[in-house]
Amino acid sequence: MKHLAIGLLLTGVLAGTARADEAADVKACNAGKAINCEQLAERYHAGLDGSKKDPVKAIAWLEKACNLKSGRACNNLGTAWSEGKDGATKIDHVKAGALYKKACELKNGYGCFNLGNVYRLGEGVDVDLKVALEYFEKSCGLDEAKGCTEEAIIHYEGKVVKRDVDKAKELLGKACKLGSDPACKNLEKLKNVK
Repeated sequence: MKHLAIGLLLTGVLAGTARADEAADVKACNAGKAINCEQLAERYHAGLDGSKKDPVKAIAWLEKACNLKSGRACNNLGTAWSEGKDGATKIDHVKAGALYKKACELKNGYGCFNLGNVYRLGEGVDVDLKVALEYFEKSCGLDEAKGCTEEAIIHYEGKVVKRDVDKAKELLGKACKLGSDPACKNLEKLKNVK
């Protein structure tokens, strides 16, 4: 019985702490701290700290974080609209592209990568590999391995730029150093290619 009482007491303390943490995040977010808005979004996205999953609340907090110039939040919001989930009411590639652009302008490498894919795949825009390349270059310049890999593919294929295997190898090498196992494997495959 003593263990049950301690367990109930501990559960109550933890729940109180979680509510206090949430209140502190709300206060900080409302004071303009984007990271706290992102934490609130994650709380409701994943149902953390005793909160129920609530995609509508999650996306609202992400929007606030994006408006506070969090590139990561803008990118995550773009992904929600691109996939029509996580609080987004439908798939909206145009809205997603605008959010990826904002994320990229805020120097979020993954946002630049996603915007490159918008143009590579023609999601809400015409396919434009030259524009895609520009965004992959920006992504790689911000040390996003996926951006470097996509840029390498474009240089290797030579569809919108002159084929440049050495440049592709250089970019795959950077992606590999940034931790991309597929880039390392592809670099190995290109070892003897001229």
